[in-house]
Amino acid sequence: WYRQGGTSNLLQAETEYKDFITFFPTMPEAAEAQMRVSMIHYREMDKADRDSTQARRAEQEFQRLLLNFPESQFAPLAVQRLREVQEVLAQGAFEVARFYFIKAADLAVQPRLKEMIERYPNFSDSDDALYLLGRSLERSGEKHAAEAAAAYSRVVRDYPLSDRVKDAKEHLAGLNAPIPDPDPMAL
Repeated sequence: WYRQGGTSNLLQAETEYKDFITFFPTMPEAAEAQMRVSMIHYREMDKADRDSTQARRAEQEFQRLLLNFPESQFAPLAVQRLREVQEVLAQGAFEVARFYFIKAADLAVQPRLKEMIERYPNFSDSDDALYLLGRSLERSGEKHAAEAAAAYSRVVRDYPLSDRVKDAKEHLAGLNAPIPDPDPMAL
């Protein structure tokens, strides 16, 4: 069923693999079965601007594999696939937040970006997300200035080679906040 592909075959394969894992959790093949369950959802995953159900399920299954079978031969591939899945999930959340940012709906932007930044620290556009968060917080008024400065500071400190550093420094200067030195590890 797994090799044949197709929605109904993959659903049947997932059921069989999960049954195997339930009844034989200590067998070496259980790690392979978990990897195949993870790959079923990975193969069914859509692009970032589409339904994220399969991506979220793939994330859960890869995390389950890494939790239950950390020493298996499938762990390195699972780590890589998990990063790819999380990049898709983060990109989807970022696009929604950017839409709300353009519409100046800051109450919708801020929680989305905060959660995305916290949940997906390896997201490739984290510098843009932090910068948008800072801009949104700055637009929200004086009481959010410290949070905005913290977001801009992270851009300067953690992403010193980003295109956003110059703008972040300008906003920090406008907020009368100290401009941090770049993290040597980030350089």
